[in-house]
Amino acid sequence: MKKIIIDTDCGIDDAIAILMAVQNGLDVKGITTLSGNTYVDQVTENVLRILHFIDKDDIPVFKGASRPLVSELIAGAPVHGKNGLGDVELPKSGRSHSEIPAPVAIYQIAKENPGITLITLGPLTNIAIALNIYPELRKLIGEIVSMGGALYRGNITRFAEFNFYFDPEAAQFVFDSGIPLTIVPWDPVVENVIPEKDLKSMIPKNSKIGKLILDLEQTPIRFMEQFYGIRASVFPDPFAVSYVLDSRVASNSITGNIKMELNYNTMRGASVLIEGNRMKIITALDLDVFKNLLMKTVNKKIN
Repeated sequence: MKKIIIDTDCGIDDAIAILMAVQNGLDVKGITTLSGNTYVDQVTENVLRILHFIDKDDIPVFKGASRPLVSELIAGAPVHGKNGLGDVELPKSGRSHSEIPAPVAIYQIAKENPGITLITLGPLTNIAIALNIYPELRKLIGEIVSMGGALYRGNITRFAEFNFYFDPEAAQFVFDSGIPLTIVPWDPVVENVIPEKDLKSMIPKNSKIGKLILDLEQTPIRFMEQFYGIRASVFPDPFAVSYVLDSRVASNSITGNIKMELNYNTMRGASVLIEGNRMKIITALDLDVFKNLLMKTVNKKIN
């Protein structure tokens, strides 16, 4: 069973990614939170409620960065609704997050589990802070799998993807750390749209998790319909978790480097592909492999 830490700005697709990780048997040693899709207090509450929903209150949750390292704090993406979960209200968990700050927790967990995989579903602020405080952390993490960046077209600006745009200085700091990196950028994700009718056909009527996923996806489905004329969804963060579950979800990848655009111009936050061999960058995704993992998630009973 692969040991992981999930670092998240828990919005809708983050929540589904967490469900996929836990329900498909990854050994989640901790979940760390930060501002991004919504503000960190709401993110932390969302994670606690998601874990409570699937009876996993034993997974520790650690609250982290409230804002980017340098940039001003920006409002979360409207596609995630007011509470980050498409305004779906889950029952409260009855517990609080750990008092240990997220960057400290990342170091402590990695020290106890050398070689652990870190899955980042949001900005990289917590990771940059942890690496700054604990430089030895770079030798303890086996791999970072990060959903972020856009090689050709962004989703927050024409050039930039939201996660890396939110804190590009943190992203560059992590890139420079030497930790093995696999990047799941926006480009191949947006090529794998699932129509609402297909999503419904994958989910049994008696699936508690399946119903939750359909409820969560209503806000982004309406967003897609408004702006693109189709009732459909994309699953960026779940694809990142899927890669950890089954590397065959990456049907094509390249080896290269990414340099973040840090200047305050229209290109700020862009992921610029440059020569090198620091990263595995996924350029194509296998939708069938992903769908199989999603169906396993919704078909598995909550323990």
